[in-house]
Amino acid sequence: MHSKLLSWLCLLGFFAVFTLQASAQQPAGWIKAAKVTGEVTATDKATNVTTAVANNQNLAQGVIVRTTKGASVVLVFSNGATVNLGTESELDVEQFTQDPFSGTMDASTMTDEPTTSTTKLKLTRGELVGKVAHLKTTQGSSFNINTPVGAAGIRGTTFRIVYRPDGTGKAFFSLTTVEGNVELSTAAANGTVTPPVAVTDNKEVVLADITVTVNDQTGQVTVTTSTGATVVVPTVTDAPATSTQQVLATVQQIAQAVANVVITPTPPSGGNGGGDTTPAQDNTTANPPKNNDTVTSGAGK
Repeated sequence: MHSKLLSWLCLLGFFAVFTLQASAQQPAGWIKAAKVTGEVTATDKATNVTTAVANNQNLAQGVIVRTTKGASVVLVFSNGATVNLGTESELDVEQFTQDPFSGTMDASTMTDEPTTSTTKLKLTRGELVGKVAHLKTTQGSSFNINTPVGAAGIRGTTFRIVYRPDGTGKAFFSLTTVEGNVELSTAAANGTVTPPVAVTDNKEVVLADITVTVNDQTGQVTVTTSTGATVVVPTVTDAPATSTQQVLATVQQIAQAVANVVITPTPPSGGNGGGDTTPAQDNTTANPPKNNDTVTSGAGK
């Protein structure tokens, strides 16, 4: 009798621990549109509702941000990362979760994220320049950006990613790192990806005149060069001065846009997705927190 009771107590204890672990998952972080130029929209993937994005509007994971010709937007994440999404671009915020924190921080001077976070973005087309604060990678933080060509793991750095398809199957891709380290893997044959290569200070990878094919049944992406060869390992070269100057010019614009942005604690579960007490100008673009822990990072995902 006592052994059966002990077994039941052990089983109940196991389920209690499991429940506590499940409830400890990171809540959604917040994202603020610090500067909107031209026509910028956000589509809530849960409702498929698209609305215009305004300055100082709060967003969260689960939205697709799009810019039209001549438009751009600076996005400030509550982990201290800032991203400038350039003209004619599309960025899917697949996941952005962050452990709660206290106190406030100046976005323009932050060098370290306040708590661990998980960021998974997908640049479907266009260009972005990012400046990511030092991540708590040893505690589990990650910041990944996928494109149809490859996946970039950001390690706290200043960088630019460009992916421009021309509508005929051809595309241009480049990754420029001005400071820090970005680990790049590209889509190879049969759904595989290349081993990651480090793109460090003032280095660049350019894949011009490539063909990007997607298997309609499996969704697998294959990238081939103009000679018909499958990309095996991207070649890292010195970034030309023109590339680094363009990135630094955009970083300066980002700094001006976030000069007065204050990062505040993440809201409790059920909030409007914003990180402060100012309501979003249109709550249809600010998802309630939700966990997307099943989303995996990889080329072409």
